[in-house]
Amino acid sequence: MIRGFILCIVVLLVLAIAGGWFVLTHMDVSALDRPGRIENYPAIRAKHVMVARKAQETLPAESANNADNIEDGHTTYGTACAGCHGYDGRTPTKLGNSFYPEAPSLAAEHVQRYSDAELFVIIRGGIRLSGMPGFGNSQPNDQLWNLVHYVRTLPNAPVHH
Repeated sequence: MIRGFILCIVVLLVLAIAGGWFVLTHMDVSALDRPGRIENYPAIRAKHVMVARKAQETLPAESANNADNIEDGHTTYGTACAGCHGYDGRTPTKLGNSFYPEAPSLAAEHVQRYSDAELFVIIRGGIRLSGMPGFGNSQPNDQLWNLVHYVRTLPNAPVHH
């Protein structure tokens, strides 16, 4: 039994070393090339798990979801977010498209599926190693919640050309 356990550990170590060797010899550190599925899938899954876990923590009280706060969120959006996600929240800018992952349309279904708490966590803390900065050190919590309320309006907002 101990022999089988030791053999299993040795096999796992060999696989880990071989995997590390493959990554170091076949992957590029450049951000110009888009990652493939093998790199993309675990990164996206890890992001969702970490955001969901962080959103379970006690968060600051949510501001009221009313017209004044949505308008306030829109104003903040224009100065803090539009440079990457586009003024309409649907059409990322050239800068936003240069990141990996690209800045998403905030009206997109995969963005709107996040809970309000998850959106707050993303806006407050950002997403490491992406282009998404955290605004928790520069904006008060009410302002961040107002951004969440504004983002929720984007799927039904009129499209301006």
